Amino acid sequence: MRKTETSPARAVRRHKVKAPVREDGAQTRRQLLEVAGQVFAAQGYERATSKEICRRAGANIAAVNYHFGGKDGLYAAVLEEAHARLISIDVVASATGGKADPATKLRTLLSRIVGEIASRDGGAWELRILSREILSPTPLMGPMLSNQVAPKAKLVRAMIGDVLELPSTHPAVSRTVISLMGPCVMLLMVSKDVLGKVLPALDLDAPSLVEHLVTFAVGGMKAVAAKAKKR
Repeated sequence: MRKTETSPARAVRRHKVKAPVREDGAQTRRQLLEVAGQVFAAQGYERATSKEICRRAGANIAAVNYHFGGKDGLYAAVLEEAHARLISIDVVASATGGKADPATKLRTLLSRIVGEIASRDGGAWELRILSREILSPTPLMGPMLSNQVAPKAKLVRAMIGDVLELPSTHPAVSRTVISLMGPCVMLLMVSKDVLGKVLPALDLDAPSLVEHLVTFAVGGMKAVAAKAKKR
């Protein structure tokens, strides 16, 4: 059983009844998130401690409990922050909405995702902590899934459903989401050095990579749509 400093449910209840945070408190919260992201990414959830995070952040040891309800709440908030920094809900909504053609929407969305991954240093804690969580998920990823991943996935499914002329709940739509996001997850998890050794001819130039992904995706979706119509 995973040892935690406080239960997630208790952390949520405490967070809901807190008084409004002053500006200096908001700054402390932001500093704790930033430092905690670095510590969790380097050490993992189990080895990281609230004491070390507070020491590095220059905060009182009680700050983690006050702002997040404990280590569980802090880790859950860090996961949310990492996903939001990688790609925000506003960016997904902007890319998938409007009246642009499917290829343009895909290019906009993938440009933001791939561009963000490519522009970040391999040591960026946001990428490392998400990679760690994907490979070894914890029970504390629930808030990230419900508040970050699910809303974005809903927008992407709606866009793909429009392209395929299928309901967003159709299995073919979900399979297409996997086909689109799979390469992005691979870029997130595998370092550039490893990719270069396995695929020495691979060009990781962001614009070229995005153009390839869009071309591949549009062709694949046309084939999926044609197959679905036949059925």
